Amino acid sequence: MTTVHRWTGLETRALRQALRMSIRDFSAHLGVAERTVSKWEAGQEAVCPRPEMQAALDTALSKAGEAVRDRFRAVLHANEPRPVAGAAQPDLGTLARQRVAAARAAAALSADEFAELLAAALGWCPNGEAVLRWERSETPPGDVLLALNMLEQRAAPRSADALAGLTAVYPSRSQLSAHLPPDQLLDGAQDIRAVGLSLNMLCQGYADRRWQSLLANGARVRCLFLDPAGSAIQAREVEEGFPAGQLSALTKLNMETLLRVRDRLPAELRDSMNLATYDETLRFNIVLVDDLCVAQPYLADSRGIDSPAFVIGRDQSGTGLYPVFEQVFEAQWQRRRVL
Repeated sequence: MTTVHRWTGLETRALRQALRMSIRDFSAHLGVAERTVSKWEAGQEAVCPRPEMQAALDTALSKAGEAVRDRFRAVLHANEPRPVAGAAQPDLGTLARQRVAAARAAAALSADEFAELLAAALGWCPNGEAVLRWERSETPPGDVLLALNMLEQRAAPRSADALAGLTAVYPSRSQLSAHLPPDQLLDGAQDIRAVGLSLNMLCQGYADRRWQSLLANGARVRCLFLDPAGSAIQAREVEEGFPAGQLSALTKLNMETLLRVRDRLPAELRDSMNLATYDETLRFNIVLVDDLCVAQPYLADSRGIDSPAFVIGRDQSGTGLYPVFEQVFEAQWQRRRVL
């Protein structure tokens, strides 16, 4: 019986492909939004579905036929190297020489330069001629292979754990929107929390009808705008080089957009959209959408649209960066002024 100890975006994609389903069909099969499945797969091994969805995925796999489980295993291991049947296998000396050659090629160094790099790890100094012999004719010594291990570990990309849930980084807000547009981020969401200046991404990039559909399907929304009449927004106008009142006017316009959405909701749904202001030094634009966080710092002498954007997945263990930004939002929400 095929089992999965912990589902991540990699396993969910493998199961969907094994079932030969589109994202739409797979999301319906599990009873979740298409957007949720897309986020799992986009986050790959850095995103883990919530415990109740882990259980649902376990059930979906256990109920699948043996052919599906065979395809699931094949997809998971598709990238693992496999020996070719009947092909002659290289001996250990050949493999060791190939490893030295591959390491030097990956480092893009000459033989002499690579010898200097090895010397720092070996404690003795080989030369370029020795490196070439280890690649072509001689089996490299054991301590050279150990030195290669050390060099490879230093050069290896950090794991998802080391990245604290970080799944993507974009140099600016426009590049974020190009890769993760508001409809892809928000459609099907159940819990949306945002704090920033004027929250353009939510107010100008997402249509009223989409908000109404989202709220009608059970979403809860909390948005914190920088007070357009406060001192913090005036300080930011000076910092970004805007004429006095320009950011305040934009923020008022965006607040009116969401107030209009809320006012047009049925009476029983209006409590699902909570809007408020705060007047504190602007540090981050934070949008929390279910298990995903988009965070942008506000940099001195740089406009908000030009700041880098970090996309962070929630780790079910409660570690990583997601709970850090979640705590920032909740702390500011406690000091809000309700609209």
